[in-house]
Amino acid sequence: MTAWMTYGARKHEGSVAMVTGILPVLHKTIQQLSPLIDADVMAFNNYLIAQKMPNGTEEEASRRHEALEEALLTIVHVPMKIMELGCECWDHIETLTKGYNTSLKSDLQVAIKCIETGIWGAYKNVMINLDDISNEKTKQDIASKARNLLETNEVMAPRLL
Repeated sequence: MTAWMTYGARKHEGSVAMVTGILPVLHKTIQQLSPLIDADVMAFNNYLIAQKMPNGTEEEASRRHEALEEALLTIVHVPMKIMELGCECWDHIETLTKGYNTSLKSDLQVAIKCIETGIWGAYKNVMINLDDISNEKTKQDIASKARNLLETNEVMAPRLL
């Protein structure tokens, strides 16, 4: 909203190039985030289905374990993608802070807090579900990447507020 309300305002004519560069990127991010809501639900449903698989024989137990592991990886990858997309916004938001309609400062601050909270929540989701993944290397790689994204979040949000 801050970018749209800055765009076209005579007072902020010098910011038009900056805003027109940022708007399509942020709009694309919103379009990429929306389907992740359904993907998250579907991933969890797949996990529930895998939990109900039979495990009476060694073969059944093995198939069930593989299905659970695959579902857990999907459950973790959805919030990881949310974290990545959120962190991709920081540079654009930072650019916007240098030439926006300052009467919309609170709107920009709300956007910053929303991104910050979304990344934090996605991080918590990743870390909770990592506990159940059995592949230690995969678990460590994902945890490391998630921590790096969270650290970026923890630096950028306060800096831009």
